[in-house]
Amino acid sequence: MPDADLIAEKTEQAADALAEQDVDCWLTFCRETTEIHEPCLPFLLGFDVVWPTAIVVSKEDRSAVVVGRHDAPNARELPHEVYPYDESLEEALLGLLDEIDPDEIAVNFSRDDNTADGLTHGMYLRLRDLLSGTDYDESLTSAEDVISAVRGIKSPTERARVRQAVETTEELLGEMRDRWDPDWTEADVSDWLHDRMDDRGLGSAWSWDYCPTVHAGGDREVGHTLPGELTLPPGEVLHIDFGVKQDGYSADMQRLFYRPSDENPEPPEGLREAFADVRSAIEAGRERIAPGVAGHEVDSAARDELTDRGWPEYEHAFGHQVGRNAHDGGTLLGPQWDRYGSAPEGEIRAGEIYTVELGADTEWGYLGLEEMLLVTDEGTEWLTDPQESLSVLARPE
Repeated sequence: MPDADLIAEKTEQAADALAEQDVDCWLTFCRETTEIHEPCLPFLLGFDVVWPTAIVVSKEDRSAVVVGRHDAPNARELPHEVYPYDESLEEALLGLLDEIDPDEIAVNFSRDDNTADGLTHGMYLRLRDLLSGTDYDESLTSAEDVISAVRGIKSPTERARVRQAVETTEELLGEMRDRWDPDWTEADVSDWLHDRMDDRGLGSAWSWDYCPTVHAGGDREVGHTLPGELTLPPGEVLHIDFGVKQDGYSADMQRLFYRPSDENPEPPEGLREAFADVRSAIEAGRERIAPGVAGHEVDSAARDELTDRGWPEYEHAFGHQVGRNAHDGGTLLGPQWDRYGSAPEGEIRAGEIYTVELGADTEWGYLGLEEMLLVTDEGTEWLTDPQESLSVLARPE
């Protein structure tokens, strides 16, 4: 069944965002969403549709759904007016727009944000045909800014669910550390975590095969790689990038584990210093986070701290939003590179949840850390329990 309480929270947020941005209404137009997903549907409807469907929210806090008759019963428990149809949604949709009388209709397309780009080209053309000859023929505009606010600023229900996903992810990583065996390969680590996720009915925050991503030691090529057959050599570092999806919401964190050797039962000084450099760069970025700050400014603070400590630049963004997915769109804490489009130019808002992440390649392995935080009016609040030192695995045999 649809999550009526969550949808009520997000619909209210949508009306507030429209009023703040002075956009008359937001129209989500979709069909056959099990085949082609509409990223905004979970916030507005909570179930997949078959026939063409229109969900309209106005800045006057009115919301309505024009939906095929066989899908309509699913919508009746939601905070929307429901207009079922059989042959065509045209009459009901145009009648609804006439009542709202918008100058601008924000729809789901975006050049740079995939979470705001759910309107297919075919449905866009179909919508243009529906509006042809009406007063709204030239009214369509991007809903990117509206969606960024709705998806980015987490409601109370969403915050609680992200916190739970974080807690569960940390719990599973702690259990893995306690159960870890020196004979385990990267794939064994991944399989162990997958088995625990299956036992608890959990999903993965990104593609199952790559979540977790596991890198064992200094010889491992780092990236979005599948766990392989390498075991962790004594005196080196196990790097894990992992997050569960629980009740529809995700966590995303990276943790580091040191395997003792006879020579170095504790992390050697050089490794501890490299870890401290990574930790300091993450803190430098976090300290720059506040409402109204542009994403690229945060990335620059972290990037400069790391390079000032003698390490190469990392080749990715410093942080991204997390919510229903590990990469949740909106403002990016990243450099102003072409591949990121306008996302790093966006401003941070209170209520958004971000990762802060970077790393350094060392002889002991990749030292990648990733934490999660909530932006508050005053600054930030950690959602993860920050890793302040290397976690030591089993003692040498």
